[in-house]
Amino acid sequence: MRTVDIGQLIPLDEYFGHQLVAPRSTTQHTDPRWAERTYYLLHVDDGLTINAGRQLYRHAGHWKVFAAATAGERQLCLRRQVDFAPADDPDATAVGPLSVEVLRPLQETRLVLEEPGLPLAYDLTFTARFSPVAHEPTLVQRDGVVLTDTMSFFQSGVFDGTVTIDGVERRVHKRAGFRDRSWGMRKHDGAPRRGLVVFVAAEFDDEALYVLLHETASGRRAYTGGWSMTADGVLDTVTSAEHDLSFAAFWLDGGRLDLQMRSGVRRTIEFETQTRLFLSGVGYSPDPDRRMPGTDTFDLNDPAVTGALEGQTDHGSRFRLDDGREGHGYVEIGRGVHPRYRPEG
Repeated sequence: MRTVDIGQLIPLDEYFGHQLVAPRSTTQHTDPRWAERTYYLLHVDDGLTINAGRQLYRHAGHWKVFAAATAGERQLCLRRQVDFAPADDPDATAVGPLSVEVLRPLQETRLVLEEPGLPLAYDLTFTARFSPVAHEPTLVQRDGVVLTDTMSFFQSGVFDGTVTIDGVERRVHKRAGFRDRSWGMRKHDGAPRRGLVVFVAAEFDDEALYVLLHETASGRRAYTGGWSMTADGVLDTVTSAEHDLSFAAFWLDGGRLDLQMRSGVRRTIEFETQTRLFLSGVGYSPDPDRRMPGTDTFDLNDPAVTGALEGQTDHGSRFRLDDGREGHGYVEIGRGVHPRYRPEG
């Protein structure tokens, strides 16, 4: 009988749920880029936006943990890397300074950040507002080589708890926010060098409207997607979208999207930004120094600093629909070479 090395048995192999004829530690691609990811984002108020994320790189043998806050005119960033051995628990609650405890799957999660010396701490519970929505898998191959093979789901929820900045505690009560989960292999993290990525997550009292757009460096639309969600599920989907975005130097000031929905309804959503959370500060950057573990405080009044941080960026924003309803949320932008917003050269 021939024995094939297909992966190490781990405690999870005791439980049902296998999807491959292999141990649970075996993944579709045995590549160091293979990762499980979770990301939470909360626009606490007009002056504060926070995020939290964990990434498990099983084949590279480590976790990456990050947290950040844009508070006033500065951005606080924390990046940590924690070793992961084949038999370690991939569902561990605490990894480094960040605890992510699943209280009820797809319904309730508790986030706790505790790092001595860091001016940022929080203890928050995310409770689902609506059911999660799966994004279809993304597969990118070039010359027979898989560059990206990943999928994700998005979910609207409410946050409750406390956020502490410089020892001052803020209460958070039923503030609508966003999370996503993804797994697979990505070519890279951060803004595209060529092209444009726009993701809108707009939260209203009884609805969440999410829109995702990808364009090439020539301005050609490569992907259009989006969903209108309520407590009853996905009510409508986006079939086409036009955008008019306003940039000031390295960040987005505001803009509008004109949407065509599958139902035939046309919708317009306008936004203005209040905060900017530069994701390069937590490792979404081609700069190797930005990906290393560390703690940073960035002065957002300094153009040299914001210029160095420019890349994939979450903009805490206020939204207005064409029916007059107002909400809040985020516009995430990754801007490379683009004929309208960043011409070649």
